[in-house]
Amino acid sequence: MRGLQNDTHTVIEFRRAFDTCDPDDYVLSSDTVRVIWALHEHDPQIGGEMVYHGNQRGSQSLHLLSPPPVPKMNLGHSSHWDVVIENFNIPQEMTTLYWCKVFKAPTLNSKHHIIGFEPLIGEHYSSMVHHIVMHECELDDDEDLAIWEQFAKEDGKLCHSNRATLWDKCLTPLVSWAIGSKGENFPSHVGLPLAEKRDSFYMLEVHFDNPTKKSASDTFGLRLHYTSELRENEAGILITGVAPSTLHFIPPYQNEYKTAGYCSIECTREVIPKEGINVVSVMLHSHLAARKMKLRHVRGLKELTPLAEDNHYDFNYQQSRVLSQDIPILPGDGLITECTYSTLNRNKPTLGGYSTQEEMCLAFILHYPRTPLAGCYSMPPVKTFFENLGIKEFYEKNMGEIEKVLLEGKVDSKTTNTMAISKSFNNKSIEEISSEKNAKVTVSLKNAKNQLIDEDEKENIFDKLVIKEPQEFRNLTFTEHLHNMPYNDTMFTKTMEKFFYKGLHFTFCRKRTDSLAMNDDHIVKLPEFQEYEKKEKVHCSYRSKTHPTSQTLGGNINSLAAKSKVFWYLTFACITVLKFKLLILT
Repeated sequence: MRGLQNDTHTVIEFRRAFDTCDPDDYVLSSDTVRVIWALHEHDPQIGGEMVYHGNQRGSQSLHLLSPPPVPKMNLGHSSHWDVVIENFNIPQEMTTLYWCKVFKAPTLNSKHHIIGFEPLIGEHYSSMVHHIVMHECELDDDEDLAIWEQFAKEDGKLCHSNRATLWDKCLTPLVSWAIGSKGENFPSHVGLPLAEKRDSFYMLEVHFDNPTKKSASDTFGLRLHYTSELRENEAGILITGVAPSTLHFIPPYQNEYKTAGYCSIECTREVIPKEGINVVSVMLHSHLAARKMKLRHVRGLKELTPLAEDNHYDFNYQQSRVLSQDIPILPGDGLITECTYSTLNRNKPTLGGYSTQEEMCLAFILHYPRTPLAGCYSMPPVKTFFENLGIKEFYEKNMGEIEKVLLEGKVDSKTTNTMAISKSFNNKSIEEISSEKNAKVTVSLKNAKNQLIDEDEKENIFDKLVIKEPQEFRNLTFTEHLHNMPYNDTMFTKTMEKFFYKGLHFTFCRKRTDSLAMNDDHIVKLPEFQEYEKKEKVHCSYRSKTHPTSQTLGGNINSLAAKSKVFWYLTFACITVLKFKLLILT
């Protein structure tokens, strides 16, 4: 359509149909799209050949059909607060590190609204910082502020180290960033609260992924843009999905294997106001084995359009997805965070956890109005988890004791390096938690018991469990049993997938104050509903044929193919600014 060039950029602007009905063309959708670009080293002669396979080439993942998450906006009477840790040295010997630091908010005369944020990450950490979450600290009115003033002056600690009890007051995510994201500027009608009290404290949690164990020192953090001109709606973040724990199980050798976390209808009915909440954006978060993610939305007996979906999930591009319009979630709606994994290159099971070699399945939902609800998760009930994998009984420990170990992180001195598991449930069993009012529960991105992990030395708690029943597996450790299962049998793994996905879910409905919203036993089965069916907007005859050919499609295919070649040549010539033009056009 047009092109221009200045001292720093070359821009080519073009258009094409989302679906060209050419079987060799890529159909544009809401999925992550990898745009490929290449440059000749010199301007080619007129009529000369354009060489693609040179050194100046690359690709960029984009959400082509979503509104831009970081649109240009008039910041007006705004300021910014840099929440950063400077000159931080990551320990060379550690592959995964969770680091936490407390910050005191700027002294403000009244509550302000955060209207956007962006990452501040030094070049030495550009490939090592996996995610950053800024949490609100919900302090009591009689809190000893001197202690928190001292925390704010310190350099930080390993997350959940010896000060875990106090820092567990910093639970509710305010801003969440993950690798590949450029940040987010919120719509003009939405703002996040900042400094609601005169003395407000926040905790920055940073996950470093350092698989090569290299040494580095640099600065990292977030820049928060805020204003005294309060927005019409005050927003909050809700995390939903699979509670990170060893009970999140993904078998090896799978082309596609689905898991799901369930935010129950009982939870939303209890906490969400009768007029509902409105979803502004969604950040889908998983790790290296993830290939697809979907945030499913169920109302009554029917599934609505997914709130977010990506069938080409890119671990290195975890940009939030701004919705084209605000979507309501009503009390009694159910949310299912679905992750599809590929483990063809793995020869042993992948478990849930906090390192990138382990897996997560979470969605961060920016919504308004802000409610008391901060987290809505599920995980398999402990007994059901083992039964689904064929185990009835272990030596020495009954299911109640194993439940205590898995849910509370209570392990003996020989297993202190076990992988990150769910946070202490106030030293109570599931039954006690379910019936006790205001029982404490912490299930979020920050709840690992051991956030400093050496992958070579980490010991699995399942190594300590020796099977008693059934007899066919007797005297095997549970780890040995996991390694011996017939994962190449498709019928077996699909049955396992069905048991864990559509079977029983132990659900958590957590408020910002770290109390449970419901006190009853909430081990529930995934509800039955009519699944959402996406209707094709463009009917292409070749899709109904088993073996489409250019002959069956008629003469139009040749014309379309020619246009397709022109399109790809243009794509190869596009430079850095192209991605912005694409976003603006769409």
